[in-house]
Amino acid sequence: MTIVLTGCYSDFEPDIDSTPVVCINANAKVGEVLKIFATRTWRWTEINQDEGADIQLKDGEVSLYVNDELFEVLHYSEWDYHDPKYSWVNKQCGFLSSYYPQPGDKIKIMAHSPLYGDAEGEVTVPFPVEINEVESLVSDLDVCQEGNTVLYRANVSLGIRFTDPLDITNYYLFESNLNTYESSFHDTRVVFDYNSEPLFTEHVSSLESVISETSGYTVFSDRMVSGKTYPLHIRLNEIEYRVSSENGFESNKSYIRFALNSISESYYRHVISVWESNDGINGILGDVGLADPVWECSNVSTGAGVISAITPASIKVPLSSFFKED
Repeated sequence: MTIVLTGCYSDFEPDIDSTPVVCINANAKVGEVLKIFATRTWRWTEINQDEGADIQLKDGEVSLYVNDELFEVLHYSEWDYHDPKYSWVNKQCGFLSSYYPQPGDKIKIMAHSPLYGDAEGEVTVPFPVEINEVESLVSDLDVCQEGNTVLYRANVSLGIRFTDPLDITNYYLFESNLNTYESSFHDTRVVFDYNSEPLFTEHVSSLESVISETSGYTVFSDRMVSGKTYPLHIRLNEIEYRVSSENGFESNKSYIRFALNSISESYYRHVISVWESNDGINGILGDVGLADPVWECSNVSTGAGVISAITPASIKVPLSSFFKED
């Protein structure tokens, strides 16, 4: 059977008549300057055959409107970029604005290219929804002396409470990360487990929960919690937290940052459409020709790219707070 099937495969370059169009990607995040990435679409094989293919709109022009008024006209540029998560990237290119998004602002982006035409889209920046409190339950605690340090090991169940506003439909992205920068003990570790929270899989059907990959997504809507106070169920597994025997908890100021980000509907629908395309039933069947293809959701006039917005609300929880009573 393997020999027979091997003979059925061959490289194929479909002759599809596809004219490139303008693509706009921008995520307006409160607290950060707005970066707009306006490019053109391209054939998959174009990049494969020529890694130097230029998709940038270097002769393009981007007009940024804020609350229905022209804020500025932008042209292509390059700028320095520094992010510890992407240490191999030191530059970005696109259309760098001087605008800092604010909650409630209506943002409209219009891009023009002499060669590829026009594209536009808009988004409204959401208002923040604060985290009220973080409740914790420590289990499997183990404390041991190792030379001049004390090592704490434990698992922690959390209830991260927030109150969803009743008057509007809200969309969220939950994030958490460990910060050890203020500690002399950089071997502190935590394994984040989001599988206990049902809101993170509200978009998954019963059948998909069995056959599809559902982990890794922490976006959700308020359709199950509208107007209610609700605790997000998060687990911190395999915590290892080390302190000095002499200075105690003051020697390790590591903390976890929990962020409840309010996101635009365009952000939410794009992420869910990516999941549906990659792991949903229709996407899986579409990949083998048994259903129509599932395309990623776009709010740009050309159907290429997404203009989204995000407003963070976060809280810092020291790791020491889980162990001080014990």
